[in-house]
Amino acid sequence: MLHLPPLYPVTDATRPEPLSVQIRRLGQAGFPLVQFRGKPLDHRTQWEELRKALSEAAANGGWPLICVNDRADLAMLAAREGLVPWGLHLGQADLPAAEAQRLSGLASAHFGASTHAAAEWTSVDAACDHAGVGPFRGTTTKSDHAKPIGLEGLRAGCASLRARGVAPIAIGGLTLADAVACFEAGAECLAMVGAIHRAEDPAALGWEAQGRRWGVRPPFRRGQGLVLIGGSGAGKTTVGRQLAFKLALPFHDLDDVIVNAEGRSVAGIFASSGEAAFRALESALLPELLAKPGVVALGGGAWESQVNRTATVSADFAPLWLAESPNRAWERAGRDPQRPLAQDRAAFMARWAARMPAWSLAPMLLPFGHSSRELVSALLD
Repeated sequence: MLHLPPLYPVTDATRPEPLSVQIRRLGQAGFPLVQFRGKPLDHRTQWEELRKALSEAAANGGWPLICVNDRADLAMLAAREGLVPWGLHLGQADLPAAEAQRLSGLASAHFGASTHAAAEWTSVDAACDHAGVGPFRGTTTKSDHAKPIGLEGLRAGCASLRARGVAPIAIGGLTLADAVACFEAGAECLAMVGAIHRAEDPAALGWEAQGRRWGVRPPFRRGQGLVLIGGSGAGKTTVGRQLAFKLALPFHDLDDVIVNAEGRSVAGIFASSGEAAFRALESALLPELLAKPGVVALGGGAWESQVNRTATVSADFAPLWLAESPNRAWERAGRDPQRPLAQDRAAFMARWAARMPAWSLAPMLLPFGHSSRELVSALLD
């Protein structure tokens, strides 16, 4: 099933802040996914704001990912300009997801739907990998919402969607106080409009929601081996060492293992043998590290290999994506001579965007500006 962040912010076009600015601000706060909802703005303004938001995200490693609400036409226009959105969310009266998936440039997008009752939960379009369930309660941000379904309705909707492999998203008038009940009911995440924009510190809201989801649905078992994935500079080695210490497990950095085995630095291997040779070494040496439970930090490109993903799952290790924002990662790792793929910012960001689809196959750890120690403590608590 699709892995989603604990909170799913949605833009609010009734606010004075332009939608592209809202998306930029939420991405900077640490949210990896934002929904672009442009109603009731005119078509031209919606298109200009979407194009600007997608362009800014593309220049910053594809962060945050952007899902377009309702407007399949705008999503297709963006795709024609090489700005393919992460996804497209469609209402019951909109173009069916399977038809939208056939539109030029949108074949690889994630499709979501809004669902409100049992008939819609059981007949959700096969092209959808996520769906909103609600409204949980009435909300002022959507005047034409359906009748609220409450907690019992949310529980029934989530169970029905999960049985179909569709990630359920709780929608409708939600606040942080609803998080535990919604996660216990089976929601993968909570969509928020008013609460997220009213918050003085949206990052703190995301951080609290993440902790509450971990409390209901921990991403790994005690004693299980862990594999940390993510981009260069995300903090995998630092977090991995601290996790290993707290869990009384051995720690391995795959890059260090390769360096010790080859007697050459990572930069030296890239210079003399090329990236393909380095990737082959990753796949050759990883299985030994998965022979018994431990914490393993992988290089940024290792998780793109199906061989490495299969080895991890076969060994019953839990993969975790350390989903740091690429701008913060660049501040840490940019132009480090020991990181051969972190010398040019534009190339670094393009590589980050290209690798996120693979990283997002794993549950995410979102720092939201917190230190590695705070992240580890929150995860283990």
